[in-house]
Amino acid sequence: MNHRVRPVRRLLAAVTAMALGGTLLIAPTSAAAAFAPSAAAKTFRGVGDDLIRIRATKSRGIATVTHDGESNFALWTLKPNGKQDDLLVNTIGSYSGTTVFNLYPWHQTGAFEIAADGAWTLKIQPISAAPLWKTATVRNRGDKVLKLKTPTRGLRTMRYRHSGDRNFVVYAIPTSGSPDLLVNKIGAVKGKVRIPAGTKYVSVQADGPWYLVRS
Repeated sequence: MNHRVRPVRRLLAAVTAMALGGTLLIAPTSAAAAFAPSAAAKTFRGVGDDLIRIRATKSRGIATVTHDGESNFALWTLKPNGKQDDLLVNTIGSYSGTTVFNLYPWHQTGAFEIAADGAWTLKIQPISAAPLWKTATVRNRGDKVLKLKTPTRGLRTMRYRHSGDRNFVVYAIPTSGSPDLLVNKIGAVKGKVRIPAGTKYVSVQADGPWYLVRS
């Protein structure tokens, strides 16, 4: 299942890209914010549209984001050449969640591009900083990233349930290599899927309450 998939909820990407003028050139800055797998968290704050430049990296990380506004809020990663790469968040109004950047090995992030009408925060960390999935059952809501204590081995499964209205997406992510798309459905859904061997992280994209049960 190692396919590059853009979840249904991200179909507004084309509209956002047109609004932002498509490809942007990154203006030189005195010093880009450094980011490395062992780096501490870096937090940025602002109001309205902005562009946050970092030292170009292929390291997989997590972006914890908040937005306090009423209109479209979008967060893109930009390649070092300034082209839009991955649409991490695309929603309307207030938002709070955590998503993975550099999800696939061919991704490389040189900046984050923000389209917003309100105040926002962006905290970037290595994916290893994701909270630990401690017990078999986890309940939460919205976009989250979880870390397993050790990579999965053998036959492992996961039951899921989502009570939201929009897209529900779950990725199984190894320590290296491409992720597996486990779930990509719309609305209130439930089911059971296999967790691939070697899974170290699980990324959930949702607009409502959800729970996962691994066994």
